[in-house]
Amino acid sequence: MSSIGQTLKGRRERLGMTLYELESKTQIKQATLKLIENNDFDALYNSAYAEGFIEKYAKAVNIDSTQLIAAHKEEIPQQDNNIDVTINAFAQEDKPTYRSKNKEPLQLIVVISAIVIITALIWISAVIVL
Repeated sequence: MSSIGQTLKGRRERLGMTLYELESKTQIKQATLKLIENNDFDALYNSAYAEGFIEKYAKAVNIDSTQLIAAHKEEIPQQDNNIDVTINAFAQEDKPTYRSKNKEPLQLIVVISAIVIITALIWISAVIVL
């Protein structure tokens, strides 16, 4: 049984398509296409995009990507979904360290105070001058 990369590369070659033509058709860089053809998905800049790249490549060479991906699911790197860890962290009483107090009320008080003081100074200087 051939791998995803071998299947895609074989189909591309049977169609007489070069990597340059495939790059312009899929908008995927040649280096990435070579990694896919070599089944080197871990070397991709972001292995989470592997299925998307395979889908685009397969569409460009007229192969059903869903069947190809389903048949070779073990070859494609799986994304680590750390959503449970994130949910548990936020569910606990410990607040994340990046949270800060809302400083908006304090800023509003400072601005209003400055306006009141400036208005009072202008009023006092107007009374003294007149």
